[in-house]
Amino acid sequence: NRNYIFELMLVSNLYRILNQQQEGTVIRAELEVDPLHDIFKGHFPSVPVLPGVCMVQCVKEVLESALNKKTQLKKADMIKFLTMLNPQESTLIVTEIVIREQTDSEISFQASLKSNNQFLLKYTGSLYILN
Repeated sequence: NRNYIFELMLVSNLYRILNQQQEGTVIRAELEVDPLHDIFKGHFPSVPVLPGVCMVQCVKEVLESALNKKTQLKKADMIKFLTMLNPQESTLIVTEIVIREQTDSEISFQASLKSNNQFLLKYTGSLYILN
């Protein structure tokens, strides 16, 4: 049994943050995906992969966890999906988010998700800070 820091709200029990740390403007988190989650039964039944929208949402939710605030997408300047995550092969995702600029109402960032030292996602964007 692992100790979980924060359970995310995207889809109940789809993934959890195992550890998270922030050093200056860099946030790093290790996520664990539940390979038995129902989302993988439909995406795709013969070769399950983590949907790209879930990867994008991971970035948002890790930022929300670090900021302890809710956010809303303002702009996605660049999103590149580079490798698929098959939960039968790997369930761990390493997230790195670099905060480029932050005000009371907005945050801009550059993020990446990796699994087995391969990039899954590269994402540059900005979010509105809601509270």
